[in-house]
Amino acid sequence: MKYCTAEDNSSLMYDDFFSMHSTLINKIIVKVLKRFNARLDSFFVDEIFQNVALKIIKNDYLAKYNSKKGKLSSWIYIIVESSVVDDLRKQQKQRTETLDEAFSISTTTHFSSVSNYIPKELLTERQMEIVLLTIEKEYSTKDASTMLSISESAVRCLRHQALRRLRKYYTTTHHYCGE
Repeated sequence: MKYCTAEDNSSLMYDDFFSMHSTLINKIIVKVLKRFNARLDSFFVDEIFQNVALKIIKNDYLAKYNSKKGKLSSWIYIIVESSVVDDLRKQQKQRTETLDEAFSISTTTHFSSVSNYIPKELLTERQMEIVLLTIEKEYSTKDASTMLSISESAVRCLRHQALRRLRKYYTTTHHYCGE
């Protein structure tokens, strides 16, 4: 007779859990991705499924489940949803960091002028001035505010708005090198 350790039993318990609930987990993943207008290709869904499985196993969530507190399907939904949202946030953060890095490098090394690579209607005239001064010409916030006769906080605010518009444009239309 084979001696089963607690670890073996745990492994079998998780195997059974994922065998019985993988369809539900996949449906929840797709539903949450649709809600956030995220990509739905099978590779991405599988990657998220693996992250969900790792989260459940790593945190030993099956041992923590209490049927008196709620239905198993509700419990699964909460875990899957939070895991998907975490993955989407990480992905968005990586895209933003990649875009910031690519934009910063490109403005100093590859572009003759930043304005040649920004769609004309994307930024206001003042936002474009601030981007040119603070990014392309590397002026400090203080120097840019003096030059434009506006406050430093206005420069920071307009720069932030411009960068947010650029991030949104390039991440939603995939016009940057990271995609």
